[in-house]
Amino acid sequence: MSGLGTRKAALDRLGDGAFDILVVGGGITGAGIALDGSARGLRVGIAERGDFACGTSSKSSKLVHGGLRYLEQRQFGLVREAATERELLRKLAPHLVEAIPFALPVTGRQMRVKFGAGLWAYDALSSFRSLQLHKYLSANETEEMLPALPRGKVKGGFLYGDCKTDDARLVMEILIAAVRRGATVVNHAGVAALEGTMDECRAVVVDAGTGEEIQVRARRVIVAAGVWGDEVERLAEPESKPRLRPSKGIHLVFSPKDLPISGAAGLIPDADGKRMLFVIPWQDAVLVGTTDTSYTGDMNRPDVGADDRAYCLDALNASFDLGLTESHIAGAYAGLRPLIAGKGGATADLSRTHKVYDIVPGIVGITGGKLTTWRRMAASAVDRVAPDLGCEVKSSTRSIRLGSSNVDALRLAVTRRAAVVGVDDDGVAALIRTYGDRALDVLDLARDQDVCGLLDPGHPTLAAEALYAARHEMVFHLEDFLARRARLALTDHDAGLGAGSRAVDLLAGELGWDEDRRAEEIERYRRAIEHERGLPLGSGVSGLR
Repeated sequence: MSGLGTRKAALDRLGDGAFDILVVGGGITGAGIALDGSARGLRVGIAERGDFACGTSSKSSKLVHGGLRYLEQRQFGLVREAATERELLRKLAPHLVEAIPFALPVTGRQMRVKFGAGLWAYDALSSFRSLQLHKYLSANETEEMLPALPRGKVKGGFLYGDCKTDDARLVMEILIAAVRRGATVVNHAGVAALEGTMDECRAVVVDAGTGEEIQVRARRVIVAAGVWGDEVERLAEPESKPRLRPSKGIHLVFSPKDLPISGAAGLIPDADGKRMLFVIPWQDAVLVGTTDTSYTGDMNRPDVGADDRAYCLDALNASFDLGLTESHIAGAYAGLRPLIAGKGGATADLSRTHKVYDIVPGIVGITGGKLTTWRRMAASAVDRVAPDLGCEVKSSTRSIRLGSSNVDALRLAVTRRAAVVGVDDDGVAALIRTYGDRALDVLDLARDQDVCGLLDPGHPTLAAEALYAARHEMVFHLEDFLARRARLALTDHDAGLGAGSRAVDLLAGELGWDEDRRAEEIERYRRAIEHERGLPLGSGVSGLR
């Protein structure tokens, strides 16, 4: 199987017979549970109300990392666990988890002492097996790694190593691995009713496409709904008390022309010197973030407010003196962290560890955690219900490859096949990063359907990827593709809707959208992106109407 299969087939299977485990939520945790459970021989289904990874799991800082800043909170166990998982994920998904050096500029002795001690601890908690043990840099070396730094301002810097990824694509690879082992996964299928007993659990799942209600039976239910966990829990236990305290994190996105950095990422202080922000080269853009503020608004519509944008711009301009304004922002996104509620204080001080808990007999929930530790989170959730299911098989996800086993061999194969359809080196790299072994399937589709060339001018995404995502990755809305499959909602000023974009035409033809549906999808997507960014899209979008 090349991908996830079709939504119709998955919906049919969802109502056909009983599952051992029904997972509510298709983010990184739910996907991990599906993989872990199916690898143990259990029959697992996922019902996701929106699109896969549409919440927190596509709104991260795009890092697989130990969490340097958690040292200040003395969360040493979390840092050690995350550092261990980082090294494992580099082996399991080498096309997706990429090592990247980080440069941390130093402007004074006190800063050097503080971060030097922290980086020694960071290396120690990874048992000194980190991909880049930290070292001190001269001022010239620091300026070379971060060309946007004004000359003569820094006294030196530190170099250390971590990893970056594409969070939504990581979720997709985990889901595909689960489907290959028998799991049933479906998006845009929300749980509207939920009840549980120790004998059997029942859920009503509503297909967003038709409104049809599907009765689903499962021996156990695991709620992995992220910041919506309390909402789902109330379906089964209306009197339940809130467990979560959501935190909002935002990122701004810039063109490398406006924010020039080399292949290294950077850490810079905010304007008050109280928090460090990441500056990360990612795909063909540069990400800056993240914030950490308590959130009480609409869980479905977090946005990047004017204060958020000003906060990041002030930090950038204080460190780099580039004179950046809102006009330079190519994209912006906001996400919510499902943190476990603590005793007051700032959300930045709340633990990032996860928790598995009972909701009602037969139904458990899981929340908290980090993108990096998804595998351990999933294992702990399945371990919780496995005895009830008579399953004695232990988790095996530490040995399950995700998308590619040999990137060097794959690169050779993709390069040869890419030459036939005129894909350059940047396109080859983007294909491998996005699809792993399935990059060859995308190229075959481009050749067989005679769909060559780029999807959107100025970006390496191929036009054939729209057809592939519609056929094999359960794209239902335009937003599914542009925001989470192709990621143009993040990296493109016009969010993939600018002049010359072929996305809407290709998806409309493949999914059978008439003119009304086509216009509806464009407007729905445009409103969502403009709300999230807090900024209007470019004038080129009107050409698609």
